[in-house]
Amino acid sequence: MISVLRLLPALALLAAASTANASQTDWQNVTGGKVRLIAVGAPGAPERTDAALEIMLEPGWHTYWRFPGEAGIPTNADFSRSVGLTDVRLGYPAPERYDDGTSTSIVYKDRVVLPVDFTLTDVDGTATLAADVLFGVCSDICVPAQASLSLEIPPAADTLQHRMAITSARLSMPKRQNDTPPRISRIVAGPQDDSGERMLTVEVALAGGNLDVDLFAQGADGSYNEVPRLVERDGTRAVFALSTHGLARTGQGRPLTFVLVNGAGAVEHDVDADTLDPR
Repeated sequence: MISVLRLLPALALLAAASTANASQTDWQNVTGGKVRLIAVGAPGAPERTDAALEIMLEPGWHTYWRFPGEAGIPTNADFSRSVGLTDVRLGYPAPERYDDGTSTSIVYKDRVVLPVDFTLTDVDGTATLAADVLFGVCSDICVPAQASLSLEIPPAADTLQHRMAITSARLSMPKRQNDTPPRISRIVAGPQDDSGERMLTVEVALAGGNLDVDLFAQGADGSYNEVPRLVERDGTRAVFALSTHGLARTGQGRPLTFVLVNGAGAVEHDVDADTLDPR
């Protein structure tokens, strides 16, 4: 009979090898959920290498988009500890609206997979994706959550489950709008109020009359604008209203990014709130 004690060194080496070549980190538990990094690909195939941040939430809890709306903490990740990677940035699939009766937020519920874009600087070697994550989680209470995660990429082998999750998340990310619905077709600025702000009327063309529709808006850093409000819908046309109050100014005006969600599709459109056509 082989002694268990004699097997311990071999088992330790196996565990270390499994960790080094894993396709995911261990889950890190936070209040209301847990978070990890996942990756796909294989050595020698940089074009197949991909990764994402996965957040799993307990029932009744939610986390936030890159701009939280009227309340909340945005989901952000610092990738500066990464090795062998450049241009690392977090992607955000289309979110949803949450109204608690007091404020309206832009959130994710249940589970969200946030793709991570990057460039491998050494296509023949192993890189390290490191993320220091800060995000908010809310239910009856709201708390900040933090996690420090690190994963070698590419993993030793591809994982179908992770590949499907990351692919699905990338498909749900907003694309730049074109001439095909869904799209923002017209934005008109109303007259200035006593504080110099305007009410924007945003008309959108929809891909289908029976599909759900929502609109979100993000200003420059420091903005605290409201979430656009649906005021009219008629078949394949909808109208939203958004005040410019709370939009931050930069040296290039007041940049504003709209994200239009229509069914399973989502598009993105950038404007300068200071140069919109007046009514």
